[in-house]
Amino acid sequence: MSTNRFSSTAQVLDYPCDWSKIANLIVHQSLKVQPGERVIIHADPTYFPALLEQVRIEIVRAGAVELFTAMLHSTGLEAARRSLRRREDPELTVMEDRAMADLFDLADIYLWLPTRWDWNVGQTEKILETWKGRSIHFHWVIYPDDDDLFGTLSKMYQEALFIDYPALTAHQESLISLLRNSTVNINEPAGTDLTFRLEDAHFHRGNGDASKEFINGYARPGSARDREVELPAGAIRTVDIADAHGQLVCANETFAGRPVGTLTYQFNGNRIIGVESQHNNDYVQAMWNLGTGDKDRIGEFNLGVSPALIMLPGKEKVIPYFGYGDGVIRISLGDNKESGGPYASSFQHWLFLTGATLTADDRTIVENGKLVDR
Repeated sequence: MSTNRFSSTAQVLDYPCDWSKIANLIVHQSLKVQPGERVIIHADPTYFPALLEQVRIEIVRAGAVELFTAMLHSTGLEAARRSLRRREDPELTVMEDRAMADLFDLADIYLWLPTRWDWNVGQTEKILETWKGRSIHFHWVIYPDDDDLFGTLSKMYQEALFIDYPALTAHQESLISLLRNSTVNINEPAGTDLTFRLEDAHFHRGNGDASKEFINGYARPGSARDREVELPAGAIRTVDIADAHGQLVCANETFAGRPVGTLTYQFNGNRIIGVESQHNNDYVQAMWNLGTGDKDRIGEFNLGVSPALIMLPGKEKVIPYFGYGDGVIRISLGDNKESGGPYASSFQHWLFLTGATLTADDRTIVENGKLVDR
């Protein structure tokens, strides 16, 4: 009896909620899909299949055209690709990227529905840097194997989809006006004391608005991030960071896949001048030295604004929806090309601060992990 070494079965993930209501939010409220617009969908048939079906229905109701739906990637497909070296052959990679870009040239909208995180290939991010359309990234929960956490975060994310969006937008604009052209200081009990300037900073708005009018009106050329809107929404972010100095300290960190305890980055002259970890420091130094390009830069500053994405008691390392919740600070190090920044590097690392105090020109904006300017 023969077996197919590429075969795989995957658990169908679902969550009991009104997917038609969520699909309506995506298609009509956020994207504001217009008749005749052409839509690409990226979906996983085992992850909320009811949502995919409802989104397709709403696209029809909007009078738009479903150009095609890409089903990427199952574990069996991924195993086949790796076994046949599709991941390693540069000529095949170029061919696939060119074919995908040609398809995007035909589309007005790209919609990335929930998928298992480790199956994503990031192929579309490069395309979005020069594409003239608009998109939604709707990633949902990246811990599908923990039933309790999956249920808790799913409930939170469902509620975070139906917030007061005009209030969120107004709050984001108020914060942006305080942060732009200011000197920012971030201070945190673990030891962070980091200062930088946001000179003439362009801010990405994660306000849930993916309409053609809004995206075309503010998106920075070359920024894939500005061409896409995350749902649930909540973040403001910028790559325009200058004169960084001080130190950034995070406890219970992982570096290049290995737990390292407290991780400290030293900054001067807008560059990282030293990296040190509490545990496995030799490993950290070796992996750091392997990095290439602009690894020693702050790639992006992210501030969470959504009131519905809250930290879970007793789960300090679980950061709801990528740090888009009220008062969460996310510092991205290294490569920032996807956000329209100037830095290219093999290194990109996120660091989250959930209990920090942030000031802009001595005005307190975040205090002990919570926004205070409302």
